[in-house]
Amino acid sequence: MSPSRQQLLFAAEVLFLDMSSDTPSKILVTHFSPKEDIVIQHAPALCPDPYSSRLTGRNAVRSYFDLLETNWKKSEAQILSRAVVEPNTVVVNACVKWTWRTSGRSWTEDFLCTLEYDDNLKVTSMIMETTSELGTCVMRAIDEDPLEGGERREAPAVRLLTSSSELYS
Repeated sequence: MSPSRQQLLFAAEVLFLDMSSDTPSKILVTHFSPKEDIVIQHAPALCPDPYSSRLTGRNAVRSYFDLLETNWKKSEAQILSRAVVEPNTVVVNACVKWTWRTSGRSWTEDFLCTLEYDDNLKVTSMIMETTSELGTCVMRAIDEDPLEGGERREAPAVRLLTSSSELYS
């Protein structure tokens, strides 16, 4: 039996609460289906090739959250709106303030997140589309201060974990 509208909205809200707090990635991954064909993608809405940032599998989900935790602090996360758009699919309009751990520079990312759930209320697909101005997608972030002529640090590529022992360590 498919989850109700209220169950889907609640599941999305709980996921975002965990994502916006200091919840460890090994806990965040429990929101996702144990199936291996999970899809996660985070790219600008106007990206000409958004599939280039598509990751698949449970290990990719863990790597995505590890990457975010390692490089940025998040604050002021807000859900602006949420709606069930079709059976088992929730779209969340939200924003978050990201701060580079190395330099302390920060910016706000606005995004639409499309979450697809299985019948057990576990995420099978999470597509994040940055809707704010160019250069605000955390996965395309560059840490540099043009006035200081400082070094340029781009968002590191996701290192995919290769074994379940890495996933749960």
